[in-house]
Amino acid sequence: MPEKYDVVIIGGGHNGLIVGCYLLKAGLSVCVIEEQDHVGGGVYSAELTLPGFILEPASAMHGMITANPLLHRDELQLKSKYNLKYIYPEIPLGCIFKDETCIIFYQDINKTYKSIEQISKHDADAYIKFKDLCDQMLKIAHVGAFSPPPTWGAMMSLFDSSPEGREYLRIVLSSGWDILGEWFESEKLKLALSRFAAESFISPVEKGTGNIMFFISMLHRWGWAMPKGGSGELARALKDCLLDNGGKIKCSSPVKSVITKNGEAKGVIINDGDEIEAKKAVVSNVNVKQLFLNMLNPDDLPRGFTDKVKHILSAPFSCMIQAIALNEAPIFKAGLKGGINQDIQKTYYVNTCQFTDEYLKMFELAKMGFPCSGGPTMGVATLYDPSRAPAGKHTLYLAHIEPYNLRDGGAAKWDEIKIKVADDVLKSAQSYTVNLTDTNILARYIVSPYDIYKSNHAMLNGDIGHIGGFLSQSFANRPLPGWGRYRTPIKKLYMCGASTHPGLGVTGGGRAAVIAILEDLGLDFKKILEK
Repeated sequence: MPEKYDVVIIGGGHNGLIVGCYLLKAGLSVCVIEEQDHVGGGVYSAELTLPGFILEPASAMHGMITANPLLHRDELQLKSKYNLKYIYPEIPLGCIFKDETCIIFYQDINKTYKSIEQISKHDADAYIKFKDLCDQMLKIAHVGAFSPPPTWGAMMSLFDSSPEGREYLRIVLSSGWDILGEWFESEKLKLALSRFAAESFISPVEKGTGNIMFFISMLHRWGWAMPKGGSGELARALKDCLLDNGGKIKCSSPVKSVITKNGEAKGVIINDGDEIEAKKAVVSNVNVKQLFLNMLNPDDLPRGFTDKVKHILSAPFSCMIQAIALNEAPIFKAGLKGGINQDIQKTYYVNTCQFTDEYLKMFELAKMGFPCSGGPTMGVATLYDPSRAPAGKHTLYLAHIEPYNLRDGGAAKWDEIKIKVADDVLKSAQSYTVNLTDTNILARYIVSPYDIYKSNHAMLNGDIGHIGGFLSQSFANRPLPGWGRYRTPIKKLYMCGASTHPGLGVTGGGRAAVIAILEDLGLDFKKILEK
């Protein structure tokens, strides 16, 4: 006899676990089925190189989830009961340039002003006003951020109902680079801020990336956070919550197909042939293309639907990540001249930046399939969380955008060249420091774009956000127009995770999917939270 649960969740990434925990709170029985030998998906950390060094091969910074009621209201008691602790660095972000200058973004807006003032008094003043605009944008963007987004038409109508909404819409339709050019005169500040747009793995000159600029407000209001002990602590707390409340987890169990009958999802078949029955719902936390192209019979879907799924675009770029064990923290050249710039040595997340022509060319080359090495990002979590390394030692998260399909040899070519490209990226990072030497580096763990896909098939084409974060694939259009509110053409089959709104990153977006699922089950989400 097959196992039976009220809800079966395909994929144990952080969003799938979140869905499971809330549904258990609603009194439903839940089973989470995961392909990998551990849950968490990209929210994972481990001793990847040497004992005592906790490193991350994927998500390192937790940004948007800090504003999610899941955390700030502790709705699942992850903090109060399951010992999840977040650290909020006072200095979350900095950008250093080849001429050994830098801009430092503190959570404190006034300290940020003083850092920008060194570059341009005009831009420091403009930044305060721009941040106020972003605060207003954030209020509008919060509509549907952690609950099902309004339909595209309703959202456009909402935007068009006020001067603030119309300005937000103009910004959304623009590129991040366009908007920054309107506000600032300094090349350095525009480059530093454009990295917010680039975090979506889309060039900041792409129309629609203006939407991402509101993260500037989030940086100052909520901060950028990290779980104490490593990114995987979020997954660990969710796992503990799920199991403690009677949920079931099956790891190393790839799902082969979704069982459907009379247009309804009835369960799943895993690769060993076992069936698991879902009495009320099946929830997919995997890539939208995995679900509809691999796990369902096209005849069960509306005519033309699978063609629409095939046309969903991946992000233009993937990334290479190096998780590095260090003897001592990097010392940046930009912080050796005294003054406020010394604080770059205490900055959690540091972007290195070429100047404009070289910087923008990097995105074009990556889009054409050429590996790149300039302008990597460095994250030193141990500056704020020493528990991640042996006493006095440090960790380094070194990331860089790269193409998934190489112009010469496609994705599989990465297995041949990843060490060479990783070395080139490391050399670029070394040029901004005085001590990132061979003797300081104790061990490296290198993840190529192809490795990203091989380790997690939900990250099709090495896309850690499942699908590209283009405006045409955002809000209620994510993953498809008409199917961006977590429901699917198959009754009782739902989606959550990065393929759905709000998309890429550690967002806790599974909370919004739960609201849609419970609504269809006739259950009141707010009343369930009161339990």
